[in-house]
Amino acid sequence: MRLLYRPWLFRVALCSSVVLAIELSFAATLAWSTFARSGPPQAGFGIDFSVYWSAAAVALKHGPAAVFNQDLMMAVERTVRSGKLFAGTSGPWLYPPTFLIFLLPFGIVPLNVALTAFSLIGTTAYLRSMWGIVRPVGPLALIPVAAFPGFWLALCYGQNSLLTAAAAAAALALMPTRPILAGIFVGLLGVKPQLGLVFPLVLICARQWRGFASAAVCSVLLWGVSAVALGGDMVPAWLHTASWFRHTWIEHNPEIWRGMPTIYATARRAGASAQWAYWLQGAVAVPACAVTAWLWTGRARYELKAAALCCCTLLVQPYLLYYDLAWLAIPVAFLGVDMYRHSARGFEWLLLVVAWAMPLQSVAATMKPGVGHWTPGVLALLLTLIVCRHKQQTVQPAEHGKSDVCDRTAHTSYTPARPVLPSGDARRSG
Repeated sequence: MRLLYRPWLFRVALCSSVVLAIELSFAATLAWSTFARSGPPQAGFGIDFSVYWSAAAVALKHGPAAVFNQDLMMAVERTVRSGKLFAGTSGPWLYPPTFLIFLLPFGIVPLNVALTAFSLIGTTAYLRSMWGIVRPVGPLALIPVAAFPGFWLALCYGQNSLLTAAAAAAALALMPTRPILAGIFVGLLGVKPQLGLVFPLVLICARQWRGFASAAVCSVLLWGVSAVALGGDMVPAWLHTASWFRHTWIEHNPEIWRGMPTIYATARRAGASAQWAYWLQGAVAVPACAVTAWLWTGRARYELKAAALCCCTLLVQPYLLYYDLAWLAIPVAFLGVDMYRHSARGFEWLLLVVAWAMPLQSVAATMKPGVGHWTPGVLALLLTLIVCRHKQQTVQPAEHGKSDVCDRTAHTSYTPARPVLPSGDARRSG
């Protein structure tokens, strides 16, 4: 059946198109200022990717363990970070060997070529995976997805959050119909392990044993291959560096707190000690995990379950930077689909719009010392909204009728029209 669009969807698409045009202009200007000038590569666009590229180059030239030699890494980074804004700056290498192994091919080519390829891969993976979520709404839904500020922040910084968000979105879109493939995407989150911690909990609660086994096998293989290819001493070195970073930066560097939209950072900026900030973070994380587990154990609509998982993932992190809010596109998309297919009130749509704009507010909080991050509060409100929508058992379909993808009641599993990444039609699970 042909999709029938409600008038508000056209308005959303139109407003998102204006925002998208502004973002495209900004990104194009930033990219031109980075690559079109003479002289050495200037890391304005993709500033954080210079760390990835430097790590790959250092690992290929001096051996994988050399990436944890901060003096060597910073010396290489300073050669590619020029220009007025970033000349002489550098950042430490903090990632596990599971991420480094994917970066090695980028170290073979020049920085600008590697950054272009990395950006194209991240953009393609993000849009394809998000399309697997919003497809029931139709092509117009891709416009607010493409205009989502968190996507452009991650792209302009050259961050890996586009790839981790794409993996999470693909896993959630595929989980009801292809749990083994979904588990593989969950396992790939081992490149940034803290972002995958909630997935095992919900897989157990939902009794998705095939997905759980697939995720476990993929994770073990990823870590095992990394250890064999890069050396067994990489994991202890990474753990040592992570401990140093936690003590030196996360716990005792007020500057980094300004860029962290987390409960921990909010408490530290308010004057709490590190210990009390961790306790407060835990006091929020435990109920968030409990609510998420409850939803996945029960018969909530799948969109609500998936949105809760991603909200919980972001809420439980003590260390999270504003460009990691690319993940926020996932719960916004799932909630948008749920509201589109079931009745929703005005304040619910308003909260969804506020959540969509949260990356911009996080940028303002980072740039303005007196402005705090609203993201933890908005995430808590989204989780509350999810619970309320589940309790209300909103089952009335929207006025547009059935979509051409699938028909379902309040308690059936979410089923995308076809898998997100592989081609071909997906078979319904029993």
